[in-house]
Amino acid sequence: MGADWEWTDRKVGLSHQGRSGVMLDDGTEPGPAIFDTGSGSFMHRSHRWHDYDGKYGNPRAAALRGACSCGWRGETRYPLTWSTDGGEDWVEDAPTSDCNRDWKAHLEQVEAASAVVPDKLDRRVAKLVRQLDELSIEEPLTVLKVVERLERQLEEVRRATAHQVLSEQKRQGEGRSWEEIAAALALPIDQAESRLLHYQSGR
Repeated sequence: MGADWEWTDRKVGLSHQGRSGVMLDDGTEPGPAIFDTGSGSFMHRSHRWHDYDGKYGNPRAAALRGACSCGWRGETRYPLTWSTDGGEDWVEDAPTSDCNRDWKAHLEQVEAASAVVPDKLDRRVAKLVRQLDELSIEEPLTVLKVVERLERQLEEVRRATAHQVLSEQKRQGEGRSWEEIAAALALPIDQAESRLLHYQSGR
C-alpha cells in the first residue's frame, strides 16, 4: 500500500487506495503535514488525518471526507470536534467509518463502469482457483508447477491483447478513447496508457 493510504480492495488494486481525507475550515485540502525528525534535511510527511492537529506548524483538520488515490473525493463532509485533555488534543468518534463507506461506494461505481466479465468465464476461473486450492493440500508442488505454467500463458495473452488495444487506439476512428480504456480497466485515466505499455512489454 502506498504511504498514508489506509484502505485497499483487491478487485481494483493499488490504483484506488483510500483514506480519510482532510479538509480545513475554508473547505480546502491541505498539503502533507510536515515533521522535523531532527535527522538532517529529511522531513517526515504525512497525510493521515490525526497528524493535522494544529501542532508543529501544521493546520488543524476541520472535517474529513472519503479520498481515493485516483483523485476522487467524497461529496459529504464530516466535521471533526477536537477536545483538549492534559495538553493533548484528540477527537472522539472520528468519522473514519463514514469516509470508508463513501470510498467503498466510489469503488462500486468504478467496478460498475468497468469491463463486464461474462458469468461463464468468471465461474470457470473461480472453479480453477478452487481446484488448485484444494489440490495444494496434498500436492503443493504440482500446484506450483501449474500456476507457473498459467502465469506464462496468461502473460502471453495479456501482452498480445495490450498490443492490439494500443494499435487500435493509434488508428484514428478505430480504437477506444483513453477515457473508455481507463474506465474498462478500472484505472485512473492518467494510468491507462502506461499500464497498457507495461503489459505490452511483458515486464
